[in-house]
Parts: sequence; C-alpha cells; structure tokens
Amino acid sequence: MRKRYELFFNDLEKQLPGMDGGNINAPLWLSGLEWAGADEKVTLDITRPTHEVHGYCVPYLSSGWKAENLNFYKWQFDQKIAKILCKAFEFEGGYKNYMKDHYCNFDSNEFKLNLFPLPCKNMNTWSEEHIELTKTKIKYHYQTHCSITRFKLFNALVKQFQPKVVVCFGPKYVEEYKMAFWGDTYNENECAEERVFLGSKNELRILKGHGLPVLVLAPFLGRNLVANVELNNVGEIIKTYL
Repeated sequence: MRKRYELFFNDLEKQLPGMDGGNINAPLWLSGLEWAGADEKVTLDITRPTHEVHGYCVPYLSSGWKAENLNFYKWQFDQKIAKILCKAFEFEGGYKNYMKDHYCNFDSNEFKLNLFPLPCKNMNTWSEEHIELTKTKIKYHYQTHCSITRFKLFNALVKQFQPKVVVCFGPKYVEEYKMAFWGDTYNENECAEERVFLGSKNELRILKGHGLPVLVLAPFLGRNLVANVELNNVGEIIKTYL
C-alpha cells in the first residue's frame, strides 16, 4: 500500500486542492502562489464545494459556502481581486456585491487557483504539519514535486479550457508561472514582453507567446498594490486582452 504522501503528490496530477476555483471555462484565470492566513487548514483535501467539468472535480465558491464562511468577505487579497474584476468586466455594483453574487461561482467570469496546494502563513513557513504531509523538511523539495505533478495538470487544463489571460501575482516567480501555464515546449523567440507602469513603484509585466494565454505578472496584493486607482488600471489592462 502506497504511503499517503506518495498518493498526495501523485494526486496532484488529477486533483485540484488548495484553490477557490470558479468557472474553469472562463477566459480569465488568476493565480497566486499559495493560500495564506489562518482560515485555511493544512490538508490534502479539497476544502471548497465542487462540481464536475469534463471529468475534473472543480472547486468553486457557492452561496452556501460564502454564507458559512463570513471571514471570506474580510480577505484583503480577494477584496482587491474583486475590485480588479469589477473594472475588467464593467460591473458597477461594487466589489462587495461582486464577491457575494459572482466571485468564483461555478459560472463566474473567473477561475482562481494557486501554484502550490498547501496553505502557509508566508513563503518561508514550513511547519510540522507540512512536514508530516509531504515527508520533507525542505519546502523547496515540496515545490519541486509540485512543478513536476501539479504543473503538469495545469498545462493540460490550459490546453483543454484555453483561458485567454492568466493574471499571476508575484512577478519574482515568473519562471514558475511560465512553467505552470505555458509548459516547457514554447519557443522563446516567439515570445514578447511589455511593461506597463501603474504608478511610481508598481508595474505589470505582460508576456505573450504564440498560441499561449497572455500572462499578466502583477505585484502581490499586499502592501505593494493597494491604491484603488492602480487596481482599476490593472482591470482596464486585463480587459483589453479578453
């Protein structure tokens, strides 16, 4: 009988834990690195409602889940994404109503995921719970396993569902995002990069490749990207590629 941690890494080629999900057929995907905060359990299980799409068990945020998890409305990362989405999809009801009525629904405008499935308080966090699940004391080893298994699944999902744009938060991880959403067979000579300044400090890196989704590399939505005017600008730029 295989050990549970071996099943965990193997299951990353076909399961989608560690993400809010939404409409996997949507033209816009959004990706962070991993869940942060104290509201998420360190677990192998999918912790959101799911529905089946072409054989995949896809997570999404149902109205019932939102009603039972009211802290969701306080999550600043998601508030800021909702503000971006209001501008990208010309929703005039305000970000709070977008979060309540549309955000990551099974038929929403977006699909939201994370590169890595296990929640951590920050990028340096690696607790006894993580070690027990992954059987490695080194977080980088876990991330490498994910790049082999989970990223392989992401490549397959991109090919099947063909998102037009993937917004990637954390430009420092550009190579990881490219591997997850472009794979490793694209031709660098056919790729182009554009930089768009949002203000005096923040910028977007927009990567384009032949037959590939546009990758919009944005700053983390923490202390870096906070001003509403900059969030609106991100939404306007995304809209031009949808």
